[in-house]
Amino acid sequence: KKIKQKKVKKVIIRNRNLRKKMKYKFKKFLEDKYIKRVSRFSKYLIINLIDDSFFLIHLGMSGTIHIVKSKIKKSPTNLSFYNSPFLPKKHNHIEIFFDKFNIIYNDPRRFGFFEIVKMKTNLKKNSLT
Repeated sequence: KKIKQKKVKKVIIRNRNLRKKMKYKFKKFLEDKYIKRVSRFSKYLIINLIDDSFFLIHLGMSGTIHIVKSKIKKSPTNLSFYNSPFLPKKHNHIEIFFDKFNIIYNDPRRFGFFEIVKMKTNLKKNSLT
């Protein structure tokens, strides 16, 4: 709910070496786009963008997502009951900036991944004949 209809201002990738190595084009793909919808399928987070493109996030075994408000320090950032509610100092691999807050992906084991999924839009008519 927090990122829905918000514009991504900036993306910082501190470590591309996750389970699947992050593509260099991910930053360019995501910056200046609006989040349309966030949904979940099994252990995948599906982030749909306004331009009908989307990407997947898998947290792996130890990954967490933290919401950090820009002006508030030392406040709880993680809603998961499995891990500490505060942002760790290490293993913050990806940071996505919005107007008044940031989303930070933290994963000590690096078993999670972010992946762009492209839809095939040029399907030939009568391709089954």
